[in-house]
Amino acid sequence: MALPQLSKNFNDVDHRDPKGEYIPISVEGLSTGFVKDLELYVRAGNAFFMVKPKSMELSPSLMSRFWGKFPYLYIHHTSRETYFRSLENSVTSIIKSPNYGLREKASVLTDYAVEIVDQMMRDPSSHVAIKSAENFSKECVNFIASSQHAFIHLVELSSHDHYTYAHSVGVAAYAVALAQSMGTWSKQQIADIGLAGLLHDIGKSVIDPGILNKAGPLNEVEWQTMKAHPTEGGKILRLHKHLSPIISLCAEAHHEDLKGMGYPKGIIASSLDSSVQVISLSDAFSALTTNRSYSKSKDSMTALKLMRENINKKFDPKFFERFVFMFLDPKKKEEDGFLKGA
Repeated sequence: MALPQLSKNFNDVDHRDPKGEYIPISVEGLSTGFVKDLELYVRAGNAFFMVKPKSMELSPSLMSRFWGKFPYLYIHHTSRETYFRSLENSVTSIIKSPNYGLREKASVLTDYAVEIVDQMMRDPSSHVAIKSAENFSKECVNFIASSQHAFIHLVELSSHDHYTYAHSVGVAAYAVALAQSMGTWSKQQIADIGLAGLLHDIGKSVIDPGILNKAGPLNEVEWQTMKAHPTEGGKILRLHKHLSPIISLCAEAHHEDLKGMGYPKGIIASSLDSSVQVISLSDAFSALTTNRSYSKSKDSMTALKLMRENINKKFDPKFFERFVFMFLDPKKKEEDGFLKGA
């Protein structure tokens, strides 16, 4: 059974600047040139040092100093708006271009999505951020459709950090790939499912960060507070009235299960739109394979085995089978045995 293993090179570190003065940008996307006119910095502990002034060319020789040594370079927060607009104006042409590899394109998409989710977390009512999120989702669909394993590059990058923003990118990528593989949804419906994946945890924007980032188990009061995030997410997304109702439904119901023992409402998940199953599966796998504040990431095989144990309780078998097929060759007997729980 040949599961692709997510990269572990950098994902034990939270690469954000705790003071918020510097914004991380993936080194692997820099060769696309969208930040050529910005100052770039490297991080050493809690200190940041300029390595490229605005006027300096981002040449291959300069890039070679960072490639494989740093997962991220940084821009100063005062350049954030310029950076994001350049990224947003470039993302479509980058995804379409034959001049860049899957890894470079995935890096640009990941940076774009992380910035969008960050904006949404700071201002969930932002219609501008929602428009950007819709644009990301469409480009995510195009990117994943372009290559059989394009989504793997997205989820490898999203596994580098354990915070909500990067996890949301992983959920969107898995959701789009799974929805495409089912062959029952239109391109627009798949884009809506991708958007639902990106924004499924938006309700956490109203949860105390001390609870979200707590290293140990939550107490009962904290757990009840945390369990409110799907309801809050549904409320937030319904304020954006032009969005498909599927998007708010997925936010509200991604922790429901097939036995009616989930939360927040204890609804039997099979009674809901099947897109909820897509998001629930994608969320569970991404959470298991990504470092969290309260647990270390698991390898792909261990994550799938744990999920298989919840067949008929949390996950519909036909959706889980299709999810596994995204990684495995279903013609092999040992893989068929895995699906049957052998």
